[in-house]
Amino acid sequence: MIGLFLLLGLIAGSIFLTGIFTRIWQNKEYSLTKKTLMTLVMGVVLVAFLYASFAFILVSSDHASYHTEEGQNLGQIDHEEIIQRAKDAGYYVHGPFYINVRAKEATGIYPEDMPYVQERLGDDFLLNHATYYDNEEPVMEIMFLADDRATVMFFNHSRPDPYISPFEVKHLPQDSWIIERLMVAFGFDRQQAGYELEEMKDSIDAGNEAKMEISHSVLPDAIYKDLEIMSTNSEFSLTYGEGNTMLYFYADGLLAGRMSFMVPNQRIIHKTDDVEYTIKADRLGGVDLEITLPVGEEIPEERYRTVFREMFKNIGLAEEDVDKFSFQYSPSVW
Repeated sequence: MIGLFLLLGLIAGSIFLTGIFTRIWQNKEYSLTKKTLMTLVMGVVLVAFLYASFAFILVSSDHASYHTEEGQNLGQIDHEEIIQRAKDAGYYVHGPFYINVRAKEATGIYPEDMPYVQERLGDDFLLNHATYYDNEEPVMEIMFLADDRATVMFFNHSRPDPYISPFEVKHLPQDSWIIERLMVAFGFDRQQAGYELEEMKDSIDAGNEAKMEISHSVLPDAIYKDLEIMSTNSEFSLTYGEGNTMLYFYADGLLAGRMSFMVPNQRIIHKTDDVEYTIKADRLGGVDLEITLPVGEEIPEERYRTVFREMFKNIGLAEEDVDKFSFQYSPSVW
């Protein structure tokens, strides 16, 4: 809220100063020298105002915090019941979020026909990207921007000086392999897939990145089945409060691919005096904890653990699970 008022103040101040500049230069009684000096003075005032405003933003947004070294996965939890109990206890519930952003700001798509994934994640999840590997090195990644829009990127970390030398056409996987992947991911026929490949090769030869921007319906379930065929087993990673999980595909113990998913998380907030206690919980049992308080202030460990134990009890989590979390203290954001 402070940031909004400050932004409005900056806009109003800029309009005011622009008006003054205009009046100065339209005044025929002022000499050119006087107009120049007055403009310089007003310019200095404007710069000082902008610097002071920026400093105010930094100071007003600063705070101390206790944050966990890493979140924990508490296993099977009834997320809906936890949220309802939090509301009943008078806690503020913020969300849902996908990692740290609202759904409308999150990058990804909502697949509707992925039974195996839905069995594990439920019906509310985002698919962010899928990556193909060779010898446990990424070679092709599909970033899902919308149901009909994706970016396809290629990598080759085994080439000499991969982070310095330019990517060349010869560093791509075999043409037939790329064409097969494009046919799977977008439903292209072989001719269209070959056309997209040649377009990218020309772009690489012109000094651009090894990537395609494709506006066409994507087929996430087909990509999943493609990776499944290439692998001997697969498994999901655990979540730790933010709801991000990877589905890893392995071929005889070596990473063959992965798909990145996000499930919603919500934040349960309890405020007491100037201290804010936050429990971040996702739908797959991931939980993370955070405390924010005025700059430089500290609170005894037993005190904040007692508060979290009470919160856990009120929302239906085991109080003793608070002891699984280790905290670090930061006296300031900056």
